[in-house]
Amino acid sequence: MALPFSVKQNMHKSDPDLKDLVLTPAMAPGRPKSLKDLLSGSSLSRIVEQAAATDVLTRRVQALLPREVAPHVLGANLRDRQLVVLVDAAVWAARVRFETAALRRGLSESHDVAPSSISVKVRPAN
Repeated sequence: MALPFSVKQNMHKSDPDLKDLVLTPAMAPGRPKSLKDLLSGSSLSRIVEQAAATDVLTRRVQALLPREVAPHVLGANLRDRQLVVLVDAAVWAARVRFETAALRRGLSESHDVAPSSISVKVRPAN
């Protein structure tokens, strides 16, 4: 088992179980890579793209809802033509369910998204 030097340095020196540990540098040698470079060539880039698309859809849903309801929409996702809207409380879930026809119509007309069904789920804020 290899531990970074900083961890090994802070351990008590008299512990016999730790004497065979190999020290490794905390970072690989060379220049550090940016997060953008790390994400661009990996499977994580697909996750980043999906997160961006989910964010755009959430903002579209919020824009179609009444002003007092929109801030309570935490997220929206479209999977297999089913729109799932996350809200922060049951009272707002009821309000969003009341607006599902307007949401379906607004998304299909102005945003090229045609959900076959809309479900609303409550995810309480921390």
